Amino acid sequence: MSRMRALLALIGALLLIVTVGWGASPRASAADAPDCASFDADLYQVVKPTTEASLVTLSTVETGLAAQLYGFTGDEGVLAKVADSAGTGLTPVWRLYRAGDFVWAAEGADLDAIVAASYAKQFVAFYASTTDAGCLEPISQLAHNGKHRLAAPADRDALVAAGWTVDRVAFYAAVGTAAPDDGDTRFSIAVVPDTQNEITSSDTRFANRVSWLVSNQQRLDLRFMAQVGDLTNWGSVDPAQFTRASTELKPLEEAMPWSGAIGNHDTAAVCPGGSACPGANANLAVRDTTAYNAAFPVSRFPDLQGTFEAGKIDNAYQVFRAGGADWLVLNLELWPRVDVVTWARSVVSSHPDANVIVLTHAYLEGDGSISGSNGGYGATSPQYLYDNLIKVYPNVKIVLSGHVGASAVRTDVGTNGNKILSLLTCYHSVTNPVRILEIDTAAGTATSTVYAPYTDTSFPLDATSTSGLSFVK
Repeated sequence: MSRMRALLALIGALLLIVTVGWGASPRASAADAPDCASFDADLYQVVKPTTEASLVTLSTVETGLAAQLYGFTGDEGVLAKVADSAGTGLTPVWRLYRAGDFVWAAEGADLDAIVAASYAKQFVAFYASTTDAGCLEPISQLAHNGKHRLAAPADRDALVAAGWTVDRVAFYAAVGTAAPDDGDTRFSIAVVPDTQNEITSSDTRFANRVSWLVSNQQRLDLRFMAQVGDLTNWGSVDPAQFTRASTELKPLEEAMPWSGAIGNHDTAAVCPGGSACPGANANLAVRDTTAYNAAFPVSRFPDLQGTFEAGKIDNAYQVFRAGGADWLVLNLELWPRVDVVTWARSVVSSHPDANVIVLTHAYLEGDGSISGSNGGYGATSPQYLYDNLIKVYPNVKIVLSGHVGASAVRTDVGTNGNKILSLLTCYHSVTNPVRILEIDTAAGTATSTVYAPYTDTSFPLDATSTSGLSFVK
């Protein structure tokens, strides 16, 4: 027996003694409906990000050991409420193990079939129902790349969209349906850098990042994804790039709202090789976003609140609520036109109770300074945007950008004394980094880490920590 199996089996045995006792029968009659009040034990789920294996347990001691010793660092929180002892209408649910993969099965035909597939029975992990008792929800068992995971209805569809397949309904349990508590002041936003080098037909980095974000949404409390532009390399003349990006983003947009800034490589200004399109007027071509809007029409964003131009996603804003506060993500075109900045001012000023995040492709230079250039074919510069929008309104809190460099952070103080955090996340990396920005509205902090799931690589030098932020509540 491996060290991992031995330790987890030992923990399981100790839990069995505590929860069901030595003399408890492993079989309970399901002839009568279970008492809904008996489903009062929290069932925790943790995930090993490197393999997608998962573990569910009644014990936070076991989740801690699994994280510390075996890499089960993806904390999915409480999956459901189950019963920790036998009772009327309850069926024992066994934990089984085979070669790095845990599965769970209620006693009966499912259990027999899994044992026949060479999974070893470990112990009765908890009790649940095999029928819907009205107060219960189905807990499905899903499979992906040889690993299994349990999911409540609220999470099942997102996992299916990410490539998991539903094996069966494993059991029925109580599942909370309450909305996120406004008392929870912390949440996260995923910031995806320029992905232009990840959308070739043979590249799996983009899809891998999406899958990781969906799988870790609950653990990270992800509420929004912001992509900083250059989604494609020259998608305007090679629409297949947009087709791939569109397809691979669908699992994520099923799980959370998102917005993408339009970069120069997403417009008709850039042709194969990354250079300017021959004979094109770049000042006009950079506003030709026909291909982008065909792949990502406004109808694809159900939380969209308004746009600068009807039917175009180039300049738009979305709202969401998290951390006990309202948030407005303002997505602006590259080196925006003066009329666009004027429109953006009206959006921000008309939403004084929302914390504004400005998303635009070019803003910070690689050294963290605010760029004073319009790229040679834009209308205004990032400095113009700062002077006429970002520093002007007290509810502008964060600016996200890409385009150049790799990673940078700066803070500025606006006209009204508010601290403004700006983050550059670009990379053009051989792997697939993503910045996870955690905001705590009570503490007035924003911290971020950068991680590449494709290679399981962290970027500690690019982590940031900003305090002294004030958020509108």
